[in-house]
Amino acid sequence: MRQYSIEKVEISWMNPVDPIDLKEGIASGTSVQEAKVAARYSRKSTGTGKVVRVRNPDRSGALTITVDQESKTHQRLWDLVLADDLAGNVVGPIVMNDLSSGEVFTYVNAYIEDEPDEQRGTESATYNWVFGYERKVKLTGSGDDNVVG
Repeated sequence: MRQYSIEKVEISWMNPVDPIDLKEGIASGTSVQEAKVAARYSRKSTGTGKVVRVRNPDRSGALTITVDQESKTHQRLWDLVLADDLAGNVVGPIVMNDLSSGEVFTYVNAYIEDEPDEQRGTESATYNWVFGYERKVKLTGSGDDNVVG
């Protein structure tokens, strides 16, 4: 069994305009959430009642990162939205390194899908920043990283 700690997870967006450490702005108590667009396989029925699985080549998805309103990361992401509106070139890999397990996740050709809706209130808020990506590449760890017991 491994001892997990969010402190041992690093996540950065290596875009060509302003590479950014996303961990600094992640809201306390939240996690990075991945959502694939499609399943790896779909089912197709044959004319004889059998089912055949068909490989889906679409490996794209979305990565949601909840960011504190007052963080520098939040402001830098807004600046990158404006830069992308002007130049259209703010695309690059998001790399997440889990030092607890030794796993490294690379979200290829990541981009901001849309800026979050603004809100103002009596307390600081959090915003969900959603990044689209082309595909995920996962490198597994050795299996013995951070083993306890």
